[in-house]
Amino acid sequence: MSNQNLDGNPKNKDRMGVFVCDCGDNISSILDVESLTETAKVLPNVVCAEHASYWCSTDGRERILDMIRSEELQKVVVAGCSRRTHNRLFQKTIGQANLNAEMLGIVNIREGCAYPHQAEPDMATARAKDQIEMESAYMSALNISTSIEVAITQKSLVIGGGMAGMTAALELADNGVPVMLVEHTESLASMTITDTPEQVKDVVIAVQNHPDITVHVNSYVSEVGGTSGNHQVTISHLTKQALSLHDTFGVIIVATGMPDEETARLAKLLRLKQDTKGHFAEMRIRLRPERYMERGIYVCGSVHQPCTIKQAQFQAYSAASRALKHLRKKSVMVGGARAVVDPMKCNGCSDCFEVCPFDAVTMIERPAQFSKDSVHIEIQTPDAKKQSLSVIDPILCTGCGNCVSVCPVGAATMRGWSDEQLEDQMHIALRDTSDNKDSLRILIFACEWSGYAAMELAGRQKLSYPSNVRAIRLDCTGRLQPGLILKAFEMGADGVMILGCMPKLCHYERGNEQAAAIYNQVESLVGLLGISPVRLKLAWTPPDDAPAWVELVTKFVEGVAEITGVAK
Repeated sequence: MSNQNLDGNPKNKDRMGVFVCDCGDNISSILDVESLTETAKVLPNVVCAEHASYWCSTDGRERILDMIRSEELQKVVVAGCSRRTHNRLFQKTIGQANLNAEMLGIVNIREGCAYPHQAEPDMATARAKDQIEMESAYMSALNISTSIEVAITQKSLVIGGGMAGMTAALELADNGVPVMLVEHTESLASMTITDTPEQVKDVVIAVQNHPDITVHVNSYVSEVGGTSGNHQVTISHLTKQALSLHDTFGVIIVATGMPDEETARLAKLLRLKQDTKGHFAEMRIRLRPERYMERGIYVCGSVHQPCTIKQAQFQAYSAASRALKHLRKKSVMVGGARAVVDPMKCNGCSDCFEVCPFDAVTMIERPAQFSKDSVHIEIQTPDAKKQSLSVIDPILCTGCGNCVSVCPVGAATMRGWSDEQLEDQMHIALRDTSDNKDSLRILIFACEWSGYAAMELAGRQKLSYPSNVRAIRLDCTGRLQPGLILKAFEMGADGVMILGCMPKLCHYERGNEQAAAIYNQVESLVGLLGISPVRLKLAWTPPDDAPAWVELVTKFVEGVAEITGVAK
């Protein structure tokens, strides 16, 4: 069942196996799985391809392991059900053969092709072939990323010596975590006026006498650097600047009281968002992407929202509990898709800094010389030290790709969602449009969390929609850039859809806003290029409304058919 790699090197690092699933007869009764398998065998870098009843079964997974070992596979593509339900299972399987979990690709040809197009099996099979080849091309261009293990410093900083701050400090210290408590006034609890003096006094005494709490009054946080788990902080005295000290903390709790100018300054230092009244905004933890690493910064008390003393103390206990949970991890392993900046290309414009929703980008002074790939390089540009340089923290980067979409010089690139990987998929999705104009070819850039999820749900519900669509899954539509969308038309796309998350519900905070900005740029250009705006569509799609998704796509295809005169 194997064949030689195209480059003739049997030890090629991209040796790939494709495993097509019959899913009983759920797939094989509609799609021509034999044809899919035979087509997969001759794809670049594919050295073996098979189909079986159930690859997710014990026997099926054992067979995959056998093939990984016997064919020395480095990458695996499974064409069957949704990655949402089977990704972890197959990642665990290939892990038994010591393959990195990232070296697994999954193509949903059941909900993505068989179910929605069961009335036209030939078209369904044609789409499945393209989607399998697109995933294989994506995997071929994927390199294993280096995982980073980050040790979390087992110390905490509490900013604010009111009841919320003192309560949080006591909770952390009582659990064995050293605490540095910083208060900008001359005494603890000086701003607490709505509680009884005795209760305040008891808490102050407890804080002052605790062996694991160090208190600094008349002090403030003047600088913050470092990264998640290792926040490098400078604490300065209000009048005695010589007393400044530097330390590193695994967690920071902000409990500074009512918002004021000092709160705004602190918000900028810690990169915390404020609402219109100056309160630190609520973070939507439920929507965080899987690769999001907790920053270890928490907020409690009236700086978060107006509250009573009892409510502030409750919030303090909650913030301390989350901080303790973060600290007890001891270390965090970070991997997966991340953005990087080529320092030789970066022009210091800071656009990436402005759009990063996770504060992973820092602008630094460009050094006169630095190392790249272990090669010593000296910057030849005049006044090099005056230029800024963008640096992306791989720990905080979640891989949304917003920085890539705005970089004007191509310095920011995305490992896992590179231009090369996207363009390779686009070529496959659109390659026959120049020779065959009997039917439309529609390209969909779909957000994993919304547009793509809705497409899979539509298939699950066996709702029918045009089979001439080809979908490219994105972690976030904010990754797109005008050049990619315009290139899709250049490659022959009759229509391009961008389907992202609903407003205020983006997993990457502002990814959909970035997608909208990119769309507006392209929309202003397509007319100049003679492309009807009917052929381009941006829409926000809820992941749980399959009928609405089907209606949206169907109407778009009908509109493109009418404007181009090409049959659906």
